[in-house]
Amino acid sequence: MKKYIIGSIVLCLCVGALYLWKGNGGDQTKRNASGSALVIRPAALERGRLNVDVSATGVINPINVVEVKSKASGLVEKIPIEASDVVHSGQLIARLDQTDTRNALEQAIADSQVASAVLIQQENNWRRAKDLFEKNLLAQSEYDQINVEYVRAKATLVKSQSNLVLARQKMAETTVRSPIDGIVLSRTVSEGQIVASAVSNAGGGTTIARLAAMDRVYLTAAVDEVDIGKIRVGQRGRIVADAYPGDVFFGEVVRVAAQSTVIQNVTTFDVILLVPNRGNKLKAGMNATVTVDIAGKDDALLIGNDLLRTYAEVQADKKILEEAGVVLPEKRGDRTQDSSGRGMGRKRMREQNSGSDSTRLRFVVLSEAGTLRAHPVRIGLSNADVSEVLSGLDDSSRVMLVVYSQALKESERFKDRMKERTSFSR
Repeated sequence: MKKYIIGSIVLCLCVGALYLWKGNGGDQTKRNASGSALVIRPAALERGRLNVDVSATGVINPINVVEVKSKASGLVEKIPIEASDVVHSGQLIARLDQTDTRNALEQAIADSQVASAVLIQQENNWRRAKDLFEKNLLAQSEYDQINVEYVRAKATLVKSQSNLVLARQKMAETTVRSPIDGIVLSRTVSEGQIVASAVSNAGGGTTIARLAAMDRVYLTAAVDEVDIGKIRVGQRGRIVADAYPGDVFFGEVVRVAAQSTVIQNVTTFDVILLVPNRGNKLKAGMNATVTVDIAGKDDALLIGNDLLRTYAEVQADKKILEEAGVVLPEKRGDRTQDSSGRGMGRKRMREQNSGSDSTRLRFVVLSEAGTLRAHPVRIGLSNADVSEVLSGLDDSSRVMLVVYSQALKESERFKDRMKERTSFSR
């Protein structure tokens, strides 16, 4: 009998404790007329650092790609480079067949030597003729003829020297050298192939190779139009290439496109970041994810975004909230109030809802003295998961999540996806 009495007392205490626990904000599940489960669950507020960032995917591109072409036309005799080779300024890229240009150079050298000898001879003749003419021992016509030959010899030497310079230049043009320090992105010709001059050919000539300096690269990321307003030149970004998931590179936003790109009804804007290429790991064409830091705040009071509702969402969820026993805000006169009489002027509310992201009005389900009511709060910075509470709540506030069970499952799946994406991008 004594054991029976003790057991009954223990059972009563357990039931009472369970009742008190539920009355003070424990998990509750209610079934409505259609059989859907309505979940009422307490949610914790936390203090910590809030990071606001924007993530996007993009492609690595060289800052400057140089197409190497030859000024001369001809047969490729030697090309000692391959794709991915590191080259330095002045290094040999290709050499064309030099048979014709070498013959032309030798001919120009010979012509210059002959012209120089002829000039010396004609100058001596002119000096002798001048002495004789001054002594009246040479006729005017003969002196004029010798003077013409002397002038012609000087002009011939000048012409032959110009031809020599041109022949040497053409000889040099058969050797193609790298204009920059960089990496060979591609080689487009082979030994034995004939290339066209980039100077004389109307089509722009034959590209021998494409080079790029890769010590610094561009990341061109497609940022959704919803986030583009947060991006500014000078902001820092963390870049993770798909090929190196364990390495983090850092870059700076240098350009934000003024024109959008629309693909399959999705509008994005190109954002270009300048990225120091540590160890030359990043290759042209690599895919990467960038996370641009927008803002951050330490010791912020944080609340989950799934706990927040706009006034329009409160009205849309009116049936759910009433089933949960939540006292809804009322509109009276020119003020928007909750049932406790606390409110904000309509003008203030309009300013917050249509103003900057730093000051926005939302509603939460607050548990006070056993009563659930829709309570207004102001939020500041937000990311995909949480928001900063500016006013309306403190660390001791008891906030409740009120949602149908199916919606709760979908919300939790969405959170898991966001966490996976965030962990990957970092």
